Amino acid sequence: MNIAILNHYASIPEMGSAETRHFELAKRFVSEGYNVDIYVGDFSHLLKKRWSEVYGWRFSKEGINFLVVKTRTYRKNSFDRFLSSYDYYRNGKHLILKGDYDVIIASSPHPFSWSLGWYYVKKKGKGKFFIEIRDVWPDDLLKFGSLSSFHPVAKLFDLMCRKYYPKADGLILLLPDLSKHFKRLKIQPRKHIFIPNGIDVKQFENPKRCVTVDDIFSKIPQGRVKVVYAGSIAPHKGIKEFLQTLKKVPKDLRNKFSFLFIGPSQPNYLEELKVISKDLSNVFFFDPVPKICVPYLLQKADFLLFTLSSAEMNDPAVSSYKVLDYMASGKPVLCVDIEGLPFKKTGGAIFFNKKNLTETLRTLLERDFSHLGLKNREFVEQERSWDPLYKKLKDFLFS
Repeated sequence: MNIAILNHYASIPEMGSAETRHFELAKRFVSEGYNVDIYVGDFSHLLKKRWSEVYGWRFSKEGINFLVVKTRTYRKNSFDRFLSSYDYYRNGKHLILKGDYDVIIASSPHPFSWSLGWYYVKKKGKGKFFIEIRDVWPDDLLKFGSLSSFHPVAKLFDLMCRKYYPKADGLILLLPDLSKHFKRLKIQPRKHIFIPNGIDVKQFENPKRCVTVDDIFSKIPQGRVKVVYAGSIAPHKGIKEFLQTLKKVPKDLRNKFSFLFIGPSQPNYLEELKVISKDLSNVFFFDPVPKICVPYLLQKADFLLFTLSSAEMNDPAVSSYKVLDYMASGKPVLCVDIEGLPFKKTGGAIFFNKKNLTETLRTLLERDFSHLGLKNREFVEQERSWDPLYKKLKDFLFS
């Protein structure tokens, strides 16, 4: 049985902490005798490098075949990024037809993966075609103000949803409820299933030492409470708002903490954050660490920081890799007070807002919150372990 997974931004643990969902699922398919090919775009803003230069145009990892599609370099959410998405479809066509697939899973970091998956089915006249909806196009862009509903790209993505959803044998959702999205499009999918991102909790039981992480912590003052943010540094993540609020905290209190922001960033946004925090001697920015180093990184923290700027999402961060890593680490979380977050369900966080950050930080110094992290750990063990999520996906694909 041959499976193709189409994800422009798919990754492996050695290359970064994001987009390892399909690597984890593919590992489990391979262990049961399936053949899995993952089609990745050559350039990814998450990695800031080219697969072809690191691993070549085709490579294998733990029995999974990675095929690299030629795509152009781009910066942030530019027109070149849109063209890079189209490159994935255009240049992927000649590659995918060389395969012989029974199942195609086309994931939506962008909708052109759907075009590529359907192109194979149409040309070959075979293969079950599944769409995975991770980012909701164009709805997410409209919510964040990146596009207006009248923009040609928004119109195109709407058209692609209406075209490909009905063609799919099933939809795999990373959000529990997309009924408003389907209602707006006037589409009722034939069948769909909610399969969020998962995590391998065993990696967090005895984290292996990572020199990169030790180097990071050697560069910050000792004797302070270490608060770590580990994830993408982007405008909608709420980091700017947090720093602006932190500046209002009395200096003698905030300097008892060190805030470390570690992750991939948009250059212009990172510069803006550095300007805002230039008077904050306790704020530090670092490049991302490999996925395999994340458990050790989180273990070194006293608290983990979760921020988000948008409260408009129905299910904020429900499939966030960062949230799952935080929970599996067992560390207490300092979390922005927004409804719908998984931490609200577990009660495994200390919540703050613009008005009470000073009071909240003072409380962190006075009380022991280590027990909160245990609630998060129990949640991911029971509901977000990769093994049961894989079984759920397999049953859906072959039912």
